[in-house]
Amino acid sequence: MNVRFVASPVLVLMLSHHAPGQQMPRGVDKAGPPTPVTANTADATKQNLLRQIALAEAAVRQAEAAHESNVVLSKTYVQLGLWYQNAAHWARSEAALDHAVFLLQHTSEPDADLATAISQLASLHVMMGKLRESEREEQEALRLRLNLGDPLQIARSRDDLAILYLAKQKYEKARDFARQAEAEFARNVGADVLDRVTARVTLAEALCHLKDCRSAIPPLQTAVDEAKATLHSGDFSLALSTFFLGYAYWKSGNMSGAAEYLERGTAEMSIQLGWGHPAYMRALTWYAEFLRDNQQVEAANVVERRIRQVQAVVDVHSIQTAQGTFGIDGLR
Repeated sequence: MNVRFVASPVLVLMLSHHAPGQQMPRGVDKAGPPTPVTANTADATKQNLLRQIALAEAAVRQAEAAHESNVVLSKTYVQLGLWYQNAAHWARSEAALDHAVFLLQHTSEPDADLATAISQLASLHVMMGKLRESEREEQEALRLRLNLGDPLQIARSRDDLAILYLAKQKYEKARDFARQAEAEFARNVGADVLDRVTARVTLAEALCHLKDCRSAIPPLQTAVDEAKATLHSGDFSLALSTFFLGYAYWKSGNMSGAAEYLERGTAEMSIQLGWGHPAYMRALTWYAEFLRDNQQVEAANVVERRIRQVQAVVDVHSIQTAQGTFGIDGLR
């Protein structure tokens, strides 16, 4: 039940700080603007998304036609919901994940799949700014996982809660949940690099918001080092941890250290999200703000022109699936 094109928990981190409806935040090495994604690269990425969505829609139709069990059907809907999420189709993703939860609530199978589906829906709700719904869902997923007694899944729920509390600006809660998750991921052989990177970035973000960005740098550096050692150069987890390491340096007053990592992080994000995903646009906005703080006005102007260009060309809400007729929005 995991789509790794853009890792969901890591993507939520990028969008959790200022969910829709909230206000956006506001002798040195020179940093230029991020390497722009070419039109061909952005179009190829978008077309790949459309292909994956079309395949996921076809898998749902096939499973429905074969009258598969609720468990099998739910997995196809979760996959579909995550691909919609990668394309920033929030409403369609919500409908698919909501339907997956409904299916699993009407089965006698164990609760592990239900907890996963609820947690995915909760993460989406953070990105949509539906924080009250997300908190209720994350607490339910944690309750199910505590009943199952799986330490790894419990830690994943705690990490998801930490990200939620970042969005709710409850930074001490976010720090405490992230520390619990990180400790389990460090000792649990079942944990993967995404688990560890996400928990460390979450912890670092909480520390930064608690005015302790210097303490955020070591876990971020560890996250970057592990991601570089195990992931390919275009992986979004690596891009995000690199970007936030630069952010921590920036907010700690180390402008020279910040410049390198912020530039590299935005350039790496552009590989998967440069077609105009909200997470990439947010990163560019922060990078432009850093450049202005660093007295690099011309470089900031270049980045801001890039933002306007992408906004003019790509409306992420208008991306259509290949068929454009799949009735996922009506599912409840």
